[in-house]
Amino acid sequence: MKKIMAAFILTLLVSFPVYAQQRIDTIVVPFDSLMDYRVSVDGYIDIEEEEYPASFQDPVTGITVHWGHDDSLIYVGMEARGKGWLAIGFGSPVMNGSNMIIGYYSDESAAVVNHVGVGKMHRSVKGNDSLIQDWEIDYDDETNTLVMEFIYPLHWPGLNGTTVDGLFPEKTYDLILARNSRSNSIAAKHAQRSRRVFIIAPKPIPPQQTESEQGKKDK
Repeated sequence: MKKIMAAFILTLLVSFPVYAQQRIDTIVVPFDSLMDYRVSVDGYIDIEEEEYPASFQDPVTGITVHWGHDDSLIYVGMEARGKGWLAIGFGSPVMNGSNMIIGYYSDESAAVVNHVGVGKMHRSVKGNDSLIQDWEIDYDDETNTLVMEFIYPLHWPGLNGTTVDGLFPEKTYDLILARNSRSNSIAAKHAQRSRRVFIIAPKPIPPQQTESEQGKKDK
């Protein structure tokens, strides 16, 4: 009995830090009303000018994600070493049901596409059903860096097959990242894949003026 209790306590001690770490690792997509002005979707992320209000690096895939939202659209910049393809998926801890944005680059062609995860595969969102507002993908030979940028609506109620129909303030969502630097074919399996958790920061509420402050303003 003592051995069973000791094993149970040890399990709790080991698992608690993991749970705590998961809570700490929840990433915030900050609100910024000036996203449309500060972000240029040109395949180059200006770190010095703080083009995006927040970023994080994923050690598993090697992808650095830069992002922010303006309460209507989410602005995302992604960079990783090498060519090939990289992807981000919103709303699901696995590919199935994930709203995915995939970018690929080679010397012959490059594109950014909207897919929806189906089982362990993914299908393209055809024509006008793709909700990508703007995109660019480019590769820098000098730094060996692939950069993808895109703008996407926070809500997609008409998109079939996704686990969620949008990203709403103060709610937590799953995120997947995937990378393959050896192939530019998005049909090729990922070489690295990671799951993260994020939350959409709410739009700040203007502070309420007190009666005395309002009176001074009216004079």
